Amino acid sequence: MSCRKSARRWISPMDFADLRKQAGMTRKEAAKALDVTPRTVQNWETGGARIPWMAYRMLRILRGYALPGVTWEGWTMRNHELFSPAGRSFDVVWLENVEYVFAQARLWRQMHTRSAIQKTASTVLPFPDLSRKPAEKALPLEAQPQRIGGARR
Repeated sequence: MSCRKSARRWISPMDFADLRKQAGMTRKEAAKALDVTPRTVQNWETGGARIPWMAYRMLRILRGYALPGVTWEGWTMRNHELFSPAGRSFDVVWLENVEYVFAQARLWRQMHTRSAIQKTASTVLPFPDLSRKPAEKALPLEAQPQRIGGARR
């Protein structure tokens, strides 16, 4: 037999019913979300059966109180929005757009790696010539003499 502490907790039927109501769910909706029958939810709420901790935890997740796992510590869901521990909200549209940006980046990377001519950074953007003296620096485009038909103006 294991010596570790039991992770089981007793959940009050009233706490479970209150949580379900706060989530805006009927017994039938909660039963569907928890993959049980409506009769089971009724038994839990009337004290006829012990409420499994995982059912209570899942209802808390559905209510938006918490997300599962250590990596989601501090993150919550409320009104179809994901909230970071810092309080920033992310709705479905924002998250879809982020996914599109990543998909575009993956596509660009695939296209770039498949191209016959792969350019290095020095080909695309030449490095400045540090051997030139400061007086030899190129003039800005506006200050350079204009050529018309091969002759300078």
